[in-house]
Amino acid sequence: MTKIPGAVLILLAVCAAVQGARDLVRGLREAASLEVVRGIRWAVFAAVASIFALGILTMSTGFFVLGGVFLAEELYETGVASVAIRWGDRRAVDEGGEAGYRIET
Repeated sequence: MTKIPGAVLILLAVCAAVQGARDLVRGLREAASLEVVRGIRWAVFAAVASIFALGILTMSTGFFVLGGVFLAEELYETGVASVAIRWGDRRAVDEGGEAGYRIET
């Protein structure tokens, strides 16, 4: 019974890794710093989903703890980086420059 949730998490991890690679490449190609951060977030989600899948399939609580700690640290880190990037872009716009990210509607 634990194989189904593990397989679903592995499938989600693969999809997140593909999306993360796309966002990362797009961000690097267009020099869009927030796209790079989004790509990294997707890659982190893929890693955490893989760790949780491993925890489910092996029934080991250590992998759950590792996944939770890793997810919390990476979300904090990318959140701080996003705030710093946005603050820098807004400051550049206030000084008459251009922002380094696009606003999508």
